[in-house]
Amino acid sequence: MYEHFAPLWGSPPHSGILALYARWAAGDWGMVITGNVQVAKDHLPLGRDMIVPDVLTDETLAPWRALANVMHFGSPEPPAPADAKGLGKTPLAIVQISHGGRQTMNFFSGRPLFAPPLAPSAVPVGASHKGKEGWLSAFVHSLMLQVPKEMSLTDIQRAVGQFVHGAQMAARSGFDGVEVHAAHGYLISQFISPKSNRRTDEYSAERDPLHFLRDVVFAIRAPGVVPNDFVVGVKLNSADYVGDGSTKENRALEHVREIGEWGLVDFIEVSGGDYEDPQFIDTVENFKSPRQVIFESFAEKSMSILASTATNRPPPVVVLTGGLNTLPRMTSVLAHDHAHLLGIARLSVLHPELPKELSSAIKSGTPAFMSDPPSVSELGQRPRSLLSVRAVERLLCYILILVWSVVPASIPRIIGASASVNWYNIMLRRIARGQDIDYTMGTIGATLRCYLGGTPYAPQESGEGWTWWAAVAMVGVVLGIGLGQVV
Repeated sequence: MYEHFAPLWGSPPHSGILALYARWAAGDWGMVITGNVQVAKDHLPLGRDMIVPDVLTDETLAPWRALANVMHFGSPEPPAPADAKGLGKTPLAIVQISHGGRQTMNFFSGRPLFAPPLAPSAVPVGASHKGKEGWLSAFVHSLMLQVPKEMSLTDIQRAVGQFVHGAQMAARSGFDGVEVHAAHGYLISQFISPKSNRRTDEYSAERDPLHFLRDVVFAIRAPGVVPNDFVVGVKLNSADYVGDGSTKENRALEHVREIGEWGLVDFIEVSGGDYEDPQFIDTVENFKSPRQVIFESFAEKSMSILASTATNRPPPVVVLTGGLNTLPRMTSVLAHDHAHLLGIARLSVLHPELPKELSSAIKSGTPAFMSDPPSVSELGQRPRSLLSVRAVERLLCYILILVWSVVPASIPRIIGASASVNWYNIMLRRIARGQDIDYTMGTIGATLRCYLGGTPYAPQESGEGWTWWAAVAMVGVVLGIGLGQVV
C-alpha cells in the first residue's frame, strides 16, 4: 500500500512508520511488502514517500534496518538468539522499489517548480483522455502534471542504476527481497505501455516493451549485487492490455512468459490501472466486479504459462491483488487455482492481524465472518452525538457536497477515486498511534486531512509532526489576514 506517511519530499522510515508495521508483524502474514520506496528523490508521485538514501552507510541504513527488524519481529531491534528460537516463522519482508517517471506531481515531486519529469517519451499524463473529462480535469493535469522530457540513453542507464541501488539498500538492511514496481503507470510501466512510450529506438514499446524492465532485473541479479537467495518480484499491469479484445491480453501474457524464462524473478503480482485510469484504487462495486474478473483470468492464464517455463530457478508464483475484500472471494480464487498467493491491502488496515482472524474464523466455523465487503461512505457513519466535533465536520462536508453539485465541472477521476485511498491513509495513521478504526470519518474529511492537514502523520508523543502543524497554521493565519484585507 501507499502509506502517504513520510514528511514532504520524502524520508527514511520514521517512528510512525515503524509503529505501523509493528502492528502487522504480529498478524502471521506470509509476506509483507512496503508501499512505494522511491529510488529517485526528484521523481516522487505525491511527495510523501519513503526514499532510498543517496549513499549507503551504517548511519543511512540504520532506519531501514529498524524497519526490516520490525517487519520480521515487531521490534526495531532483533531478538536475542535464545528468544528468536521461540518466534517460529517470520514473514518475508519485501521493499517495493519504484520510480515515478512522468507520473509525478508538480511541487510534490522533489523537483523545482514546473521542472519536467523524465519519461520514455514526451507524452504527459492525461493525454489519452484530453478533452473527455471537462475543463477542471484539463486544468488540474496542466497545473500538476508537466509534459515530460524524453529520456536519453544516459538517463535510462542512470535510472537502472537507481533501481540497483535500491535493491542493494534493501539487501544490506536485512530485507528478504524487493518488488520492482512495473505497474500503475510508474516509470517501468511507462516503458511497457504504447500509450506513454512512442520511442523508435531499442526501448520502443512496439519493438521491445520489456527492455527497460529486463535491464533492471538483470542488473539486480548481476553477480555480487545481492545475495543468491534474495527475492526479486515484479508488479505488472494487466489492465494496460485489456479493452481491445484478446490481442492485447495475449501480448501481456507473452510478457509474463518472457519474464518467467529469464529465470531471475520469484513472484509476479498482477494488478492494473494508472493515474489516467485508476483501476487499482477505484472501489466502486459495479466497476470493481468486472475488473476483478479480468485480473483473475489474467492471473490464472499466467500461472499456466509460468508452469511450463524451464529454467534453473523455480517458476515465479503469481500474486493476485485487488478486490479480495471478502472471505468467499479469497476462497474462490485459491479453490479455482486463479493465483498462488493473495495480495491483501485495504483489509490489512481494517484487520492488521487478518491471517490470525481468518484462521480462527475458519476453525470455529463462523460463516458470517467477512462475508460482505467493507463500506466507506463520503460522510462516514452517523456519530453518536450531534454535538460532537465529528457531527460538525459531517455537516460541513454535506454543505461542501451541495455547493459542489452546482459547480459546472466534474471532479477529475483520479481525485474522486483516490478519496477512498485517503480514508485508508488516515486509518493507517490511527493504527500507528494504537487507535481504533474511525468509521464516523468519511472519505471527504479524510481527503481534506491528507492534503490540507499540513503534516504527513499526526504529531507523535516524541514531538514529531508538531512543527508541520504549527507552520501550516501560521501560513493559514497569514493567508486569512491577507485575503481579508483584499476582500
